[in-house]
Amino acid sequence: MQNKLRKIRQYKKIVEEQIYKNKCQVENIVTCSCGYKTDNTIPDVSTMTPFENGGDWGEGYDTHAWFRFTVTPETDNPYLIVETDKSGWDACNPQLILYINGKTVQGLDVNHREVPLKKGEKADVAIYAYTSFTVEKAKLFVSTAELSHDAFALYYDIAYPFDMLTYLNDESIEYAKIVDYLWRAVSKLDLYEVGSDDFYASCGEAHKFLEDEFYGKYCCPQKATTVGIGHTHIDCAWLWTLRQTREKVQRSFSTVLELMKRYPEYKFMSSQALLYKYLKEAEPELYAQVKERIKEGRWECEGAMWVEADCNLSSGESLIRQVLYGKNFFKEEFGVDNRVLWLPDVFGYTAALPQILKKCGVDWFVTQKISWNDTNRMPYDTFRWVGLDGTAINTHFITATDDEGGKSSNLCTYVGHTGAKMVNGTYKRMTQKNLSDEALLTFGHGDGGGGPTPGHLELARRAARGVPGSPNLKIEFAGDYLKRLEKNLESRTDVPCWNGELYLEFHRGTYTSIAKNKRNNRKSEFLFQDAELLGITADKLLNEPFPKAKLREGWLDILTNQFHDIIPGSSIKEVYDQSDIDYAKIKSIGDSIADGVRGRIAEKIDAKRGWVVFNPHSFNTEGLVQVNGKTVYTKEKISPKGYLATGAFVDTNTIKVDGKVIETPHLRVTFDDSWQIISIFDKRASREVLKPGTVGNEIRVYADYPDVYDAWEWQPHSCEEYKTVTECSSVEFIDDGVRLGIAIVRPFMKSTIKQTIWFYENVCRIDFDTKVDWHNKHQMLKTAFPVDVNTNSATFDVQFGSVQRPTHKNTSWDAARFEVCAHKYADISEGGYGVSIMNDCKYGHDIHDGVMQLSLLRAPTYPYPDADQGESVCTYSIMPHNCSFNECDVIKQAYYLNYPMVAIPAKGEKDSLPAAFSAVTVNKENVICETVKQAEYGQDTIIRLYESANIRTDLEVTLGVPAKEVYICDMMENETEKLEVKDGKVCLKVGGFEIITLKVKA
Repeated sequence: MQNKLRKIRQYKKIVEEQIYKNKCQVENIVTCSCGYKTDNTIPDVSTMTPFENGGDWGEGYDTHAWFRFTVTPETDNPYLIVETDKSGWDACNPQLILYINGKTVQGLDVNHREVPLKKGEKADVAIYAYTSFTVEKAKLFVSTAELSHDAFALYYDIAYPFDMLTYLNDESIEYAKIVDYLWRAVSKLDLYEVGSDDFYASCGEAHKFLEDEFYGKYCCPQKATTVGIGHTHIDCAWLWTLRQTREKVQRSFSTVLELMKRYPEYKFMSSQALLYKYLKEAEPELYAQVKERIKEGRWECEGAMWVEADCNLSSGESLIRQVLYGKNFFKEEFGVDNRVLWLPDVFGYTAALPQILKKCGVDWFVTQKISWNDTNRMPYDTFRWVGLDGTAINTHFITATDDEGGKSSNLCTYVGHTGAKMVNGTYKRMTQKNLSDEALLTFGHGDGGGGPTPGHLELARRAARGVPGSPNLKIEFAGDYLKRLEKNLESRTDVPCWNGELYLEFHRGTYTSIAKNKRNNRKSEFLFQDAELLGITADKLLNEPFPKAKLREGWLDILTNQFHDIIPGSSIKEVYDQSDIDYAKIKSIGDSIADGVRGRIAEKIDAKRGWVVFNPHSFNTEGLVQVNGKTVYTKEKISPKGYLATGAFVDTNTIKVDGKVIETPHLRVTFDDSWQIISIFDKRASREVLKPGTVGNEIRVYADYPDVYDAWEWQPHSCEEYKTVTECSSVEFIDDGVRLGIAIVRPFMKSTIKQTIWFYENVCRIDFDTKVDWHNKHQMLKTAFPVDVNTNSATFDVQFGSVQRPTHKNTSWDAARFEVCAHKYADISEGGYGVSIMNDCKYGHDIHDGVMQLSLLRAPTYPYPDADQGESVCTYSIMPHNCSFNECDVIKQAYYLNYPMVAIPAKGEKDSLPAAFSAVTVNKENVICETVKQAEYGQDTIIRLYESANIRTDLEVTLGVPAKEVYICDMMENETEKLEVKDGKVCLKVGGFEIITLKVKA
């Protein structure tokens, strides 16, 4: 048996090497260097210089060159072969676009090298070549050759069943049969002169034997089926920029279109509306071909989102916009209603998603990333995922993995292939075969694009024949597979449920890496929601058109930068250089709208009234605001989602300083000689907040050396030791209206941490305005508050609600959550008392055994060597509350910490507008209105609210905008239920953590 295996293996290799014959180098190649192309204009040969075939090209990282030559092949089955001297992973190697006679043909890379030509026809060839961000220079080899169809077919005839021998039991009948058939086939090969006519004739004989005897007679349909769909995962940015992704789309999609001409059974799927937008702008002719393939039913455009967005860090409204803009794009461009959220490579999934998806008309959620867990394996692959509010959505995990024999690997992939090991491994790895006899496989090279190869499609043809010992492989849309699976689930009573977030036990460092980007994202999200509110306000009060086009432009930039390798902080420097430009543009758009509307309203309010205070949130409340550069507190409640003209402010404080003791009306805080907080005494509750003998706001620095995925990973061993930053180089007291500050400067190694600690007259919280000048690498900076609260769980702010997570590590599932993601606040409470930590741009939290830690920055060195170096700014706060979490105003304080009220001097000669205005008022503070905007289609007003405390609520909404009719609608803004409007008010019932979208018709 071993000798037969050795013979098969060796003869298979020989056949593979002889697939192309009569190879001939191309001559008279010319070249020129160039930048990024703006269209498909090919340079004239007169502007180009001679290039020696096999010579070097490339002028550094991220550079381009053009090549031109002509060939007129005279052999049968002619092919053009284009190669570089690079090998390995295609995503970071040189990639090229091939043009023949002025038309885009396909992409070329280490996996796609051969292109068919036409015998006797002159081909004017142009190649647009790109080095990459990891390759400065490469060699280029161009040749023509003749394809031997017999050798080509025989190789794949052998390759598929030979791959099965890896996992089949060598005592099984299937194993013995495969060895026998393959041995008999290769024994027909004439190897006396490899490459001769006799050799190729024997290849034809061996191919005919396998076709007739093995595939024709021995193979038959199998009970199990693996459904395969061609796919290429294109990271919008990662080890390349968004700009380069425009070219990746052209390369990848043109290759798909070219292979579809050669393989009529080939079907392909791609997500992300942004990628299609890029193709439409850069290659209108290719885009038209894609449209035709979609109409033919061969190209599946699914996925629902604008980009495959990070679902930990993006806000709730951002996630809705991802789906809203994504689905609308696919509907408008292709007439396709996306029903599947396709996120195979995202680093965890918020418990808010099921409700968002259901209310966006999405039926399925698909990923495979949770299989990357470093500790626990999910118990099932098909289940109903139950979100915060109880909404359930059908969920499927792709189980693509190679079968190496023995127990299946936990780890699955979205860049699969159609070899037998993966076709079988995908089905074998599927946990619940009771629910379906089919498994789903995505095949094709990805991350940097590329997609399926002819080899994938050849192997798929063999797999489709039904080889005993392997499932059938059927190329089909993922959506069709999911429809059949859904029908199966409808008749079952044993479909499992998974409640709460889908936490990825991996890549925990992405909550913190590249702090500036996370800050810019948070600030942009709040700014644009305020700009939309003010746009509606201007529409109603000033009769100004809603700036829909500019807001959409900014929102699309926000959404693009939420791609799952941009906002997590796992991309190269050049990606963040572009993000800085994007966020500056976003800020300019948002500020121009918001500042402009505020200013024009202030011009129509009598100057004698003093100030116009704008309240961006839905709380009817007093609050902190800056007036003439001073922090003051309003004496009057400011209209929610609106403004109030007022001159009534508290602008002084009674905070006492006695040495190193600061006393506010609420708290007494004691510092030690290093100006570290050693006591926070809550005067209202007559209790100490901190644990005995501990320090509050302890600045901790952890050595941070993960063993894999530097920018992504924060690992348990890094949590074991830390240094506390205690050195203090200066202290300064600052009096600012209703607050008192202590500015403290602390050096640490090559870095400096400057904090101003603010104490308030009117608010029971302590703010830490923090500016870090960081020049250390491979260190995690955290702040810690060891608080004396008895609890075994903590509450964390997430999109449209909160989740509770354990503060202990009783089980492996608990222990794996040693770092978690939260947005504006986190809280631990016992009966009647608790402590919250709030922030204005941070996400990573570690709350265990009463110690509340907030991650401030990391400094990984791959893939961005200078990540988080330089200035980093944030504000975080500690807030004790003398009541339960649901009774305190932590959520309200967190909103205003992130986006405060704004005061503008009134400038009018008289009141031309009302002195107070509220676009939306709700009668219950647990229901929060986040969004007031114009409808995507038409001029109706969209209002989005959510219940924040898991309390079923009878709600009254008072509308400040004209309201003849009001409808509850889904998140795609389709009307679902009409509400009665009475005196400008509507009443409705809201469930716990429910998101409500209203459409108001004037």
